[in-house]
Amino acid sequence: MSILGSGFGGFGGFGRTKSLVESIAPAIIATPRIPKKSRKKACDFIHTVSDSELKKGDVIGVHRIGGVYDHYGIYTGRGKVIHFSNEGSDFGGDIRVRRATLSQFKNGASNVFVVDFEAYRDYLENPELFDFEGLFKLAIDSFFGNELTLYSPEETVERAESQLGHEGYNLVFNNCEHFAVWCKTGKRESSQVKNFIEAIVSRRPNI
Repeated sequence: MSILGSGFGGFGGFGRTKSLVESIAPAIIATPRIPKKSRKKACDFIHTVSDSELKKGDVIGVHRIGGVYDHYGIYTGRGKVIHFSNEGSDFGGDIRVRRATLSQFKNGASNVFVVDFEAYRDYLENPELFDFEGLFKLAIDSFFGNELTLYSPEETVERAESQLGHEGYNLVFNNCEHFAVWCKTGKRESSQVKNFIEAIVSRRPNI
């Protein structure tokens, strides 16, 4: 039984809590775990597509400067994208949520990738991939109804359009990836920021 699909949406009493514990205990005891640093993020579930394969509501991205960073947006159909950008570039003094053509979004990039959130959700719903800490977090998220939500393509585009003209860009807390992921899931998350922080932490000398 999937933890995230078990219907724990609130305080359901001792019976459901006991059932939750019973459902994850065997996995905790018997299954090898993937180390925390090896766990996948949404950015690990991407695939390159042609422009004609893009679908309305897709979270899309392009690799910039040889893969130094990725730029994200929401494909709204008919060759248009909504993304966080300056006029004509990713950075600058007037960054805001804008509508652009796909060509403007790509800005010379040869390929576009799509984030496969369905595959990412399937990955998160597999309790065998996590250690005790990860399982406990999944259980708590399920119990309080905080599991990964995926908005429909129409809802995703509506959420993106509701932010047109919005400013407040922040490289660490509110960047283009935060925006695109929020449109699809309701959560402002950036795999790039997480990866950067993990890299810094891993290089700290042991004292």
